[in-house]
Amino acid sequence: MSEKSSVEVGGLVLPEALVHAVREGGWTRPKNVETLRRVFGDEPDGPMFYDLPSMLRQNVTFQASSPGEVYGEVSESSVGVLPAKAVLVGDLGADMPIALDYRGSPGSPRVIYLGPSGWVEVAPNVEALLAELGA
Repeated sequence: MSEKSSVEVGGLVLPEALVHAVREGGWTRPKNVETLRRVFGDEPDGPMFYDLPSMLRQNVTFQASSPGEVYGEVSESSVGVLPAKAVLVGDLGADMPIALDYRGSPGSPRVIYLGPSGWVEVAPNVEALLAELGA
């Protein structure tokens, strides 16, 4: 029987699939840049997939910014993000963060990315993202 240990970032519990991928070395940027282009629809520029200490560090300021306010434009093509209900898990480059958005489902957050047209959903959950990335 495997023991589950919840990992929290800013009071939000990370999905077990992500924690497992990080701990087992599966949460790394794909070697094939085409995979990133296909999944995120953008050109990566020094992508980073954060380890657990980096997630904690990256989210301290982010989650405290604009409490209660949506960060980023909300439109037909952009979902915006509420920092207190999101966790940064990586980036495709400077000012190109990848985040988990907990607003819809605290137990299975969707994966969003800040691209040229604003925040967009790239996967309905971590498991789908990992499958798309081939992790």
